[in-house]
Amino acid sequence: MKQLIFILFLLPFCFYAQQTTPYFKNYSKSDYQGENANWDITQNADGIIYTANNYKLLEYNGNEWKKYALPKNLVIRSAEVIHDTLYTGAYQEFGYWLHDDTNKLIYTSISKQLEVVFFENDAIWKIYSYKNYIAFQSFKGLYLFNKTSKEVKKISFPQVSAIFTYNFDETIYLASKNGGVFKLDKEVFKFEDWSLPLKNFTIQSMVAYKGGFLLGTQLNGIYFYKNNTLTKWIDKNAPSINGVEVNNLSIIDHKICIGTINNGLLILNESKELLYTINTNNGLLNNTILSQYKDISGNLWLGLDNGIACIYLSSPLYAFNDKSGRLGTLYAVEISNEEPNTEYLGSNHGVFKKQNGKLTFLENSNGQVWNLSRVDNQIICGHNNGTFIIEKDNVNLLNRISGGMRFIETPQPNEFIQATYSGLTKFTKANNEWNLNHFNEINFRVNEVALDKQNNYWIHSPHNGVYQFKMDEKRLLQSNFFPEEDIQHIFELNNEVFLTSKKHVFKYDIVNDTVIKDEILTEKLMPLEDVMAFQNKFIVTKYGANVNILDISKGESLKLSSKITENKLVQDFDFAKAVGDSIYLFLDDGYLMVDMSATNIEEQKNEAPVISNLLINGEPQTINALHEIPFQKNSIQFYLTNQSPASYLQHQFNYKLKGYDKDWHLIETNQLTFENLPKGDYQLLVKNRSGNQESETLSYNFVILPPWYFSTKAIIGYILLAILAFYLVHLYNKKRYISKQKRFEKEVSFRNELKLQQEKLENNKRLAELEKKQLKEQLDSKRRELATYAASMAKKEEILIQLEKEINKEEIKKEHSKLYDRLNKFKEKQSHSKDDWKLFEQNFNEVHDDFFKNLQKAYPQLTPKDLKLCAYLKMNLSSKEIAPLIGITYRSVELHRYRLRKKLDLDKKENLVKFLLSFD
Repeated sequence: MKQLIFILFLLPFCFYAQQTTPYFKNYSKSDYQGENANWDITQNADGIIYTANNYKLLEYNGNEWKKYALPKNLVIRSAEVIHDTLYTGAYQEFGYWLHDDTNKLIYTSISKQLEVVFFENDAIWKIYSYKNYIAFQSFKGLYLFNKTSKEVKKISFPQVSAIFTYNFDETIYLASKNGGVFKLDKEVFKFEDWSLPLKNFTIQSMVAYKGGFLLGTQLNGIYFYKNNTLTKWIDKNAPSINGVEVNNLSIIDHKICIGTINNGLLILNESKELLYTINTNNGLLNNTILSQYKDISGNLWLGLDNGIACIYLSSPLYAFNDKSGRLGTLYAVEISNEEPNTEYLGSNHGVFKKQNGKLTFLENSNGQVWNLSRVDNQIICGHNNGTFIIEKDNVNLLNRISGGMRFIETPQPNEFIQATYSGLTKFTKANNEWNLNHFNEINFRVNEVALDKQNNYWIHSPHNGVYQFKMDEKRLLQSNFFPEEDIQHIFELNNEVFLTSKKHVFKYDIVNDTVIKDEILTEKLMPLEDVMAFQNKFIVTKYGANVNILDISKGESLKLSSKITENKLVQDFDFAKAVGDSIYLFLDDGYLMVDMSATNIEEQKNEAPVISNLLINGEPQTINALHEIPFQKNSIQFYLTNQSPASYLQHQFNYKLKGYDKDWHLIETNQLTFENLPKGDYQLLVKNRSGNQESETLSYNFVILPPWYFSTKAIIGYILLAILAFYLVHLYNKKRYISKQKRFEKEVSFRNELKLQQEKLENNKRLAELEKKQLKEQLDSKRRELATYAASMAKKEEILIQLEKEINKEEIKKEHSKLYDRLNKFKEKQSHSKDDWKLFEQNFNEVHDDFFKNLQKAYPQLTPKDLKLCAYLKMNLSSKEIAPLIGITYRSVELHRYRLRKKLDLDKKENLVKFLLSFD
């Protein structure tokens, strides 16, 4: 019972964890935006990965994913690149895909020519090359497509539950469920007698191996066939595969990779020893391996039941991930001196021992661990709670100075310096005992510490800067200081102290007590945000999520992409450590180990990048063509790729747009967009850049057309308009000149005519004046005549009145009666003659135009007698002169004048004669 309690007590502190395995990268459906299951994977000569992803065909060039679907949106079960052509198989459908000029995959069906009955309820699960054919395999048979004749023939399977066929040296074998193995012979599958022991097994996979092939059964182990002999290669109960359900096999670099249904991927060596298990325990997305594919770089791609994974088998990268969360964030690592395969891991949860795929928590180590350093058989643990000694898995407190960060060895034997929260502490070991001395001159946090050749202490204090201290009689005296904005980090290499700023690496010059720029390291290390040096051999820098490992002994750099570290690097603290030739990078959930002694370290390809897509104003365009882009709202997008889906190197694109840019620019993404460029000819230059290495240059030319008002047609139009304008101006000027000439001539003519008219007018005026004068004279003459005539008429009347008086005398009437009668008749005839009046009226009207008419119109009540009176008054005759003319007495004339005034409605003060004189 006590033993059980003890075991239960230790259980939380001792647990199994995943191994350190080759690094692998997952691609979830949120990454590729597709379906769950990935049935088949293939790759073309350019390095592009294709995946049969249920209803989608995925294309991945290392920078972007593309998706395609069959015309009827069928589930795609198989994909294979054969002679640069991508073939796919689906339900009652198979065919091939080719890229068009816009780099888009276009599908062409081969199976359309097949009769429906011939291909009914059949799906293609495997595709491969066989002699002059492309073989499309279903569970019913083989469809052999002749690329030359375009004919398809079917070879039916025997009455057996077929699984998959395999082509080994142009010989096709059929693996079955509970049926053994069959070989194709003259278009007929014949049973292989050597497979009789497998007749009750499900043969899931076959793979060529050492002149024969391995056969993986579902639940009954793995067998090896060669020279007509079948042997058991590994038993189903072997520890490496016990309890797993085998689904597929592949062999990469003498390693047997077993894809399982329930336990992810198992990797064995040729001695049948289990090297690695990669499953959900150590980060694989899914434990069901539907397909395996070895790419042209020697890496293994896995099609999972939910996602895709790439196992970097050809790289120097190895990973340890604790998905349980018990380990926490890693900050330190150290290797046991007694057991080289045993690792001690320091995290924010404490210290763990990793041995044989098992993590064991070390009691009394709870809390934040900053540093683990091995001294002989002891491990010094810099801890948040102080410094501890780990020996034989026992954790003992050495001192309570908290926050032990760096722990470096001095030139003195068994002497060490530790950076802490509160400055520097010296450790001295003598007779297996530790003596400590804390420097009181420094009382602030120290993250980094280094020693130069004169044993001067260099320290970096966060947010303060870098200090140099010299030892003087066991006391530290500050001699140099560099503020944080000038110097961010220090490191030591071969007893030389180096300092880094944001752009440069400096070396301390002891002779001149100054710092000088190190051109070589600046070129090899920059840009950087953090730096660490190890064993006088490695310098490791971090910039964002990118890591650069410089092997000084070889003069070579390995620059890891941020895709590898996945933004899980520890920030603001020590992020790496070298153990032997391995560089450990500390992650949020474990570590990434880089074996710098490996011979298969990838190098930056020298090939120029490729344009995978070209969009102009949002529309896909032919890539290999010179495009003339309209000026208005021009937008051109380039999607770039280096076609390295499994590259682990740092990668950026370096570009310059000639005709617009003067300098080169770096971009982190694969997309370049230019909008509203001015008119002109442009040349886009792009290079792949890995650290300080650059590839060949991609060159692409395009033209931004001038705006329509600057186009050739517009310019021709402008010229024609200018010519027309000049012609119209000339025509206008000519017309204007002619018009002006005519106008001038007309003006001259008019002036002459006007002059003549003026002369004529003057003549007429003179004539008119003469006529007026004559008329006036005539009028005056008429008036005189009229006055004379009126006077004569008055005189005549006066004479007649006198005559009447004489006639009326008695003596004449009595004595001369006949004479009296004759005189009366004469007198009557001469008195009041109408002819006299008519003649007077005629002459009066000539002198006074329409006087009577106007007067009668103004005063219609006037009588003829009134008109006569008015005429005589206008002649300015007196009443006495008027009386005989009218034939009335003087007083009657006065009375008549009075009545006339009333009819004319004249005021008493108004003179009647003046009124009539002024009346026209």
